[in-house]
Amino acid sequence: MWSETNKTVETARLYLRRFDSGDLDAFAVLNGDADVVRYIGDGKPQTRSQTQMRLNAVLDHWEQHGFGLCAVIAKAGGAFIGFCGLQYLDGTSEIEVGYRLAKRFWGQGLATEAASASLKYGFDELGLDRIVAVVHPENVASQMVIQKIGLQYEKDAQFYGSELEYYAITRAEFKLSQR
Repeated sequence: MWSETNKTVETARLYLRRFDSGDLDAFAVLNGDADVVRYIGDGKPQTRSQTQMRLNAVLDHWEQHGFGLCAVIAKAGGAFIGFCGLQYLDGTSEIEVGYRLAKRFWGQGLATEAASASLKYGFDELGLDRIVAVVHPENVASQMVIQKIGLQYEKDAQFYGSELEYYAITRAEFKLSQR
């Protein structure tokens, strides 16, 4: 549930909170890992300057729309482990769920936990009717997360300068999956 007091979505193991400028160092480490960004954009690690521009875009999205990507913080220990949340899909009026976690947190179900909480927030709090996701065809781990949270493959499509797989879920489908 989103808390207006501290702007946080809480799950069993995570806090998803609004990014702030103090997240730059941790965000730059995440975006500088070649394995983490292998299927993002040109697949090359981002510089601190590129990450600053990305963080500015995330903060601007929040200001313009009242929602956006969130810093994902581990409840146990308070570590920044990545990001997850909702944003407008490149060049469309659709809302996508997106996530990226540091490598040491892979394989623990944390991306699934964070992405599922983001869907719940989008449908319950923002009143969205549909949420989409796009993923590189070779990114099997991310495809598994998308499928676990209930999105269904619809088509191949061009977004963010790449040919990606496009998935979607409606509010009604999400509610059925929560029973």
